[in-house]
Amino acid sequence: MQEKNLTRRGFIKTASGLALAPALGWAPGMANAAEKELVVGTWGGDYQNLLQQIINPIVGKQDVKVVYDTGNAVGRVTKLRAEKNSRRGSMDVALLGEVDMYDAERSGTLEPVDAKKLPNLAHAIGTLKTPYSIPHIFSAMTLVYNTEKFPTPPDSLEVLLDPKWKGQVGFSDILYLYNAVFVGLGAGGDTKSFDGGKRFLAKLKPNAPRIYPSNEAVASAFKSGEIAIACMWKARALQWKDSGLPLGFVIPKEGSVPVSFEAAVAKNSRNKDAAWAYLNAMLDPQGQIGFAEKMGYAPTVTNASLPEPLKRVGFSEAEVKLLHAYDLKGLTEKKADILEFWNKEFKAG
Repeated sequence: MQEKNLTRRGFIKTASGLALAPALGWAPGMANAAEKELVVGTWGGDYQNLLQQIINPIVGKQDVKVVYDTGNAVGRVTKLRAEKNSRRGSMDVALLGEVDMYDAERSGTLEPVDAKKLPNLAHAIGTLKTPYSIPHIFSAMTLVYNTEKFPTPPDSLEVLLDPKWKGQVGFSDILYLYNAVFVGLGAGGDTKSFDGGKRFLAKLKPNAPRIYPSNEAVASAFKSGEIAIACMWKARALQWKDSGLPLGFVIPKEGSVPVSFEAAVAKNSRNKDAAWAYLNAMLDPQGQIGFAEKMGYAPTVTNASLPEPLKRVGFSEAEVKLLHAYDLKGLTEKKADILEFWNKEFKAG
């Protein structure tokens, strides 16, 4: 099994370049117009909406009908494992962050990538590819803050511990894993374990942080004035700022973690041809530009030429130097442990 680690040099070549460079199966139907139905497991909210708006029309030209199975990442990985020995699974395509995707692959639930059926994969950024998934979009974690409450941008994760912001620090529950790695950098941690994250979150709990069920709920909390600062992807911060919220974002001096959201075909998919068509559509350059425009995530293909206003979704060379690559194996082995800590010790009470 190949372990994917995003090297700093590789990320600089790609991320800074983006900133600077211009029960299912074959459904009944007519013999020549067979409709292919596909179940895609994903998050709900804005991401699903954009998949429907951007990816559906592309695969629709191939008579593929998409049904979305929405829920959190833990549920998707659990379903893949539970159905591992079934001849035909209930999910054809799984969308996950790279750590969860690595976990799913380690469990033997994913089909190896078939490059012959993915012509657009030839343009994907090499450092983001894996033998078991394709990279869809990527970004990095930042401190997102209300510019009306912060006259100057915060420069350190330590700001989250300041009693001045008691009850005004926000987190998205579905990002528990990335939140823990990110804030752990503020406690001398690294991206090989969650030890730093546990230390930082334990110190933060007396400051009464707020945990919301989704990324969209964090945006609503900013809008209502309930929170002043949150840990969130740069892409989301751009999206919310563009919607009119008075927000800024910064990579703190302790550094940050990148994320790539990936797609893979379930090993027991009922309709693999349609599944490969869907993954290929996710790598379509126009679709990638659509996600950059609507959601603020950087493209993962080199032939998606971003117009000047969209080059801000990338990262400068100075920002890239602050990004830490993951140890996927180390984090995956401790994922259940950090989820238990997050739920029973950090969130509880």
